[in-house]
Amino acid sequence: MRVAIIGNGILANLGALYLRKRLPEVTEVIRVGPESRGGLPVVGESTIEITAQFLENELGLGQYLRKNHYPKYALTYYFKLNPDDPEDRTYSVHCNVVKPNDLEPLDGWEGPMARPPAWQLNRHTFDRDIRAMVTEQGGIECIDGMVTDVSLDGESGHELTIKDGDGSTRSLKADWVIDATGRKRLLAKKLDLVVKPEGQRDCFWFRLADFDRSLLTELDALGDKPQGPGEPYHYDRHYSTHHFMGKGNWIWLIPMRTEDDTELMSVGIVSRPDVYEHDVRTIESFMEHVSKVHPVVTDFVKSGKVIDTNLLRRYHYVVSPVYSPDRWGIVGDAAFAPDPLFSNGLAFGTMQLEQLGQLITQDCAGKHSADTVNTLSQAFMAVVIGSQSVITNWYETMDDAFLSSIRLMWIDIAYFYMILPLVVNRCHYDPARISLWNLLLLAAGQNDFELPKPFVEARATFDRVTPEHFVYSGTRKVNRRALERGEDITGVREQIEAGAALRTEYMRDVLARVDRLAR
Repeated sequence: MRVAIIGNGILANLGALYLRKRLPEVTEVIRVGPESRGGLPVVGESTIEITAQFLENELGLGQYLRKNHYPKYALTYYFKLNPDDPEDRTYSVHCNVVKPNDLEPLDGWEGPMARPPAWQLNRHTFDRDIRAMVTEQGGIECIDGMVTDVSLDGESGHELTIKDGDGSTRSLKADWVIDATGRKRLLAKKLDLVVKPEGQRDCFWFRLADFDRSLLTELDALGDKPQGPGEPYHYDRHYSTHHFMGKGNWIWLIPMRTEDDTELMSVGIVSRPDVYEHDVRTIESFMEHVSKVHPVVTDFVKSGKVIDTNLLRRYHYVVSPVYSPDRWGIVGDAAFAPDPLFSNGLAFGTMQLEQLGQLITQDCAGKHSADTVNTLSQAFMAVVIGSQSVITNWYETMDDAFLSSIRLMWIDIAYFYMILPLVVNRCHYDPARISLWNLLLLAAGQNDFELPKPFVEARATFDRVTPEHFVYSGTRKVNRRALERGEDITGVREQIEAGAALRTEYMRDVLARVDRLAR
């Protein structure tokens, strides 16, 4: 069996490392891609637990991450109470709070918690290092060349046409082909599989050096706060992925570590152009428009030095199907361009690598099944499309601090009590457990992740959002059992039920508070 991975980006190289470990030793793993990415922008610095679990547990990269990248302690969201007044810096701040004893220790880690729940990647460093690991890893053939075409034949073998660096052309036969060509989308374009949904996105981002990090604290932060220095659960909120929400847009700030141990900050704005009235494509336009809502952000940017910029316009797309019984798969940016609001792009990609590992392993054992391939393809894309639809709808009320805080809580409970336990326990690909994944698909199909009507009706009963309107649950919404690996799926079912109960209790608390304030 010969598996060809097309591309030389993050998913191509992670896929090569993972499949080499997962597949039988006699299986050939070949990565075919040019040494240079051709100037394509790098995205995806922030990871979540799903990605961290894959990198650490499946690829053994815990020590590498500890030594070379910053920890990520939380996703932190800033909802401005009065977005029309730039002088008012009052924000309702919501984050997921993890305590030290909720995580397995990481040898050599010195800092709050036994280990970080996730990591902030300097993608320029990470991508270079992962490519080197693939080159040094035994059992992976690396071809420096551009795949210009693939003649697909799931029975006799696919034929790849490769243009080498010297301009010569050759062909390569492979039983399985995995397209990890990123936004070039080699197979998706060849097979006309790309769909551009409504609710498109624009994104402008840059990296900042030599900044004054203290300026990010120049706001009136309401809500849960990390423990102070010297207290048991203290951590530095700076090492979060920060999200400042606005009308039809949101802004990220992600701290990154350089090789000389200095700091960079990735800063970006994502907008829905049919909702957000401004066209941000330069530093000047970013500063002009963001300063009218979030001067805390623009003051911070002014304190530093911009070292590069990137722009993607109308970039949102999905591909379906992503796997075929004809023995091909499409992964990562070649399959979807999700909204980065929840840092789930790399998480989706690593889930795909595990699904493809399962499919190819079965094929190696003579158990190739079209039904299994189609089931996993549908199971994956339903979650991607469902999650992106929820985020698309959010943009219309993203500047409403009350509704946005509720949306965040509603989605976080689903993640920590359903999605994360399902993935940790292999329910997204294990044939004996895939039936439980259907609960997630059912929830997505029933719009269970959308904002429930009672919250919208409650919001209509008052004109101005006040600090008293918020219910904070940063600690409770983090499921302490989410990373448990069970011998069976009983524990996963228990966690899903606990999440449903927490949602019910949260809705009751919010509606009771609104009712009490109205009296």
